Amino acid sequence: MKVEVWSDIMCPFCYIGKRNYESALSQFGGGDHIEIEWHSFQLDPMIPKNSTRKENVYQYLADRKGISYDQSAKMHERVIQMARNAGLD
Repeated sequence: MKVEVWSDIMCPFCYIGKRNYESALSQFGGGDHIEIEWHSFQLDPMIPKNSTRKENVYQYLADRKGISYDQSAKMHERVIQMARNAGLD
C-alpha cells in the first residue's frame, strides 16, 4: 500500500499528526508493506520569511484567524495537550 502525506513542517497539527501516524503504523501488522511518500505543503504562504516584528504569537494568530486573543491562547493550550497526548514534550 502507498500512503501519500501532504504536510507543512511549520504546522504543529501536521507534526502531531505525523507522530500519531507513526504510532498507529507501529501497531499495524503490515507496516513493512507500506510505502510512505511525503509531500511538502505550505499552509500559509503569506507568512513573512524574514520578519523582524516582535508581535506576540497569540495576537498574530488572533489577527490571522479572525478570533480573539483569548481564543488564540486557548487554541494554543489545546495544541499543547494534543502534543502531550501524542507523546511529544
